[in-house]
Amino acid sequence: MAKIDFTAIKNAQKAIEDKVEDNIPEELEKSYTDVWGTNKETVIWVEVTRLVPYSDETGKVQPFKINEKRVEQIAESAKDIGIVTPLAVIRKGDLYEIISGHHRLAAAKLIGQLKVPCIVKNYTDDTIYKALSESNIQRDKTYPSEYAKIFSKYFEIRNDDKSTGEEIAKKFGVSRKTIYRYLDVGKLNEKLQSLVDDEIIKIGAVEYIKGFSEETQNELYKALTDNKLSLSRVAAVKLKSYINELQDEITSEEITEILNAPDKPKPKMAYKNKVYCSVSEKYAINMTENELDELTKKLLEEYFSKKEE
Repeated sequence: MAKIDFTAIKNAQKAIEDKVEDNIPEELEKSYTDVWGTNKETVIWVEVTRLVPYSDETGKVQPFKINEKRVEQIAESAKDIGIVTPLAVIRKGDLYEIISGHHRLAAAKLIGQLKVPCIVKNYTDDTIYKALSESNIQRDKTYPSEYAKIFSKYFEIRNDDKSTGEEIAKKFGVSRKTIYRYLDVGKLNEKLQSLVDDEIIKIGAVEYIKGFSEETQNELYKALTDNKLSLSRVAAVKLKSYINELQDEITSEEITEILNAPDKPKPKMAYKNKVYCSVSEKYAINMTENELDELTKKLLEEYFSKKEE
């Protein structure tokens, strides 16, 4: 049998690819030079095969998910003139890693565009992840699991938790409580994170299930997906309480039974104070009004005492 000349085949294939038109209108290419100028960030045309998602020094790939509907929308609008908004990238050897523009790249592939416009950024290791998260956060929707990875990375590259929390709250328009809720999402396994993204597990339920073992999390995923159930905060509290009492692993069948069990009616206390009514309803408190008065007094004293320190 004759020896196959793979080098010849490769060269022949490259020759064919070189003859394929790039689908880039000349007027469009010239417009970039006119708009950006030679002293501004230069737009270059990069083959789609040389563009890959950004990954950090540990090999973790950027956290953002591709929304197929968004890709289709971009592709539909780009059928006539192609992708015209440049992607932000960094150079890594012969490849370019995408900082923003993942959906545009997917759309370009969908319509058969061979090259896309890119701006090569000179980010340092300290600023690259911030640029990645802050540029992509402007999309139509960012999922809780994505926020979890973004915020976790912010805390990882900083030593000061307080200033980091304040920076995140300001840039992303969220409260400190919300920041830590999203960080809790990152403590779940990937299967449960996907259920949080799909709102099957409510964000308020996460803090009660974040400490579950890997086996229990897998059983919970099975219970929710097999039976098409959702997990609210109230249901998560009930489930955590049961597991704490059990002090052992739990099966998906047992979880299903707990979640499907009707809630026991709670005795309602009549309070003159409307705040006491809402608090007792939210936290299932069964205390007298005098007891709540004493508790409120104690908590306020502790609060102002810490503030004076």
